[in-house]
Amino acid sequence: MTKPIITKKPGRTLSRQEVESALKDFTLKVANETYEKSTSSSTDSISLSWKDVSYTITDPKSKKKKHIVKNVSGIVEPGEVLAIMGPSGAGKSSFLDLLAGRKDPKSVTGEIYLNGKPGEIKYVSTYVMQDDALMGVLTVRENIQFAADLCFPAEFSDEDRKARVQTIIEEFGLDRVADNKIGTVFVRGISGGEKRRCAIASQVLTLPKIIFLDEPTTGLDSAAAYNVMNAIVDMARRHKLAVIASIHQPSTETYALFDKLLLLGRGKTLYFGKRENAISHFEELGFACPPYANPGDYFLRLVNSDFMKDISEAEQLITSFNVSFLKSSYKLEIDAQIDDLISKSDNENFDNESITEDTPRGYPRNFFAQTMIIMKRSLKNSTRNILMYWIRVAMYVSLAILMGSTWWQVGYGQQHIGDRLSSHFFSVAFLCFMSVAGIPGFLEERLVFQRERSNRFYSVGPYVLANTLISIPFLMIVTLSFSVFAYPMIGLHGGMEKITNFLVFLFLSLLVAESMVVFISAVIPIFVAALAIVAFANGFFMVVEGYFVTKKNIPKAWKWAHYVDYQKYAFEGIVKNDLSGLTFLCEKTDQGCFCLHGGETAIKNCNFSGQNILDDLGYGEVVIYKWVFALVGLVLAFRVGFYLALLLRKNRH
Repeated sequence: MTKPIITKKPGRTLSRQEVESALKDFTLKVANETYEKSTSSSTDSISLSWKDVSYTITDPKSKKKKHIVKNVSGIVEPGEVLAIMGPSGAGKSSFLDLLAGRKDPKSVTGEIYLNGKPGEIKYVSTYVMQDDALMGVLTVRENIQFAADLCFPAEFSDEDRKARVQTIIEEFGLDRVADNKIGTVFVRGISGGEKRRCAIASQVLTLPKIIFLDEPTTGLDSAAAYNVMNAIVDMARRHKLAVIASIHQPSTETYALFDKLLLLGRGKTLYFGKRENAISHFEELGFACPPYANPGDYFLRLVNSDFMKDISEAEQLITSFNVSFLKSSYKLEIDAQIDDLISKSDNENFDNESITEDTPRGYPRNFFAQTMIIMKRSLKNSTRNILMYWIRVAMYVSLAILMGSTWWQVGYGQQHIGDRLSSHFFSVAFLCFMSVAGIPGFLEERLVFQRERSNRFYSVGPYVLANTLISIPFLMIVTLSFSVFAYPMIGLHGGMEKITNFLVFLFLSLLVAESMVVFISAVIPIFVAALAIVAFANGFFMVVEGYFVTKKNIPKAWKWAHYVDYQKYAFEGIVKNDLSGLTFLCEKTDQGCFCLHGGETAIKNCNFSGQNILDDLGYGEVVIYKWVFALVGLVLAFRVGFYLALLLRKNRH
């Protein structure tokens, strides 16, 4: 008999709120049961073990090999949480990366086992980076929901995804702030602890069998750090997940949450085993933890050699701790557990294929679905984040009004030709130059991309395509916001065809500039450096554009730059579009008409055509549609470069 959703006392009528609440709880329960069944494989949980693992690098100066991690062994069972501790430079992050498969295999020795056998760890794990890479203008729920949309396969319905998001929000204690924005420099957001929990929740909502955490409590106060780790420990034990976290200086309460401790010093194991046994181990060595002291703080002070006056004495102390551990019963127990696990895996049905075959090697969603989901998120981010486009819109409108009032109805006398050409140049040059305003927004988005790509939410192609497609409507808005004021106020060539051509050239030049910005920012993801390089590139293109120095007078050494200069094609296209079909008046003097262009015919008629100007300035060869294709080609070139930069650049952790 099915258990009723709601139980009530006889004679009492249920309120509407009680019915809705019960239905909501029932829906969440069914969705979570469906999720857990669909994600369970032949292996419900996975233990992670490693034996004599080392990581070696070559010093670029001395060319000598240096051991970052040396002969470390250990095991983490499902439901256990391991703390990796040690002073700065002890090798914590390197060891975490090593276990997660993020180091060059050529530099790694030793064995890493999944349930007693070698396996592809990246398919059953997730890596939570130290930085809280989240979209600041999105809410907590939206950030987690987009992660769910990306990392759950198509078989899951929207209701299932929403139910899972609600569950993870409740598990991490984020229900109170679920609909609050993360926060930016312009928007007040949630606290640091809540932000950290949201970042972790968005990466573990699929309940991967193994979770790696890089300094999850850095920058948090003791209360926030405890809440973050308590949520992780609770989730690990409830779902039988293996959790490995590098952690720095935990409070006493936070330290007590861990099941096991790995204490590293100079890359060597100083202790590995149950957390509560660490005190007795060091007490046996003559280093008893003082009463009421935080064991975590005590161990870090004990093995921190940075502030020891005698370096050789410090090295001896670290070495003695390492040797003592290798001779201890704890080391024998670890080796016995690993060997026992390996022997059991040979006799049981489980083997490596049960992990790598039951767990999809590809991405959860197909290329089209990835692109659409990323576009949806990017649209929200671009709409809400004023750093992306809206600052530029306000700036360009102000500039358009300033230009319009300065070049007001520029006129058709030959004395106005220079003014008209200057307005064309400034329209292109300044608008393109200010594309640097998009660097901060892109770099924030890139951090989210880096995190999500490393955890296999989606590939590079959909992200690049979504970024390109989303930028198009916003750049159209930027182009229109400038042109609707500047074009009529300056008094450029009227007519629908002329206006359309102007908009096309201005839009394409902005699209090339935007593409160049994301390309350079992807190659050098440092704000100041990217800003400097983009500013220099735009300044360089202004110089060789052909306005300040005519094309025929550009030195041969820089002639190549003129032909790859996107501003050249936009400027020349706009000049050709504006001057073609116009007639300019010559200056009348006592001796007759003085004409700058057009020769004898112009003197005779006291006027000359815009085509005469184009021919004399070297713009007569401009073909509108060819110059449009040139700009489109440059867009594609920078976008392909953007794709390759993201594809080939290794993530830094």
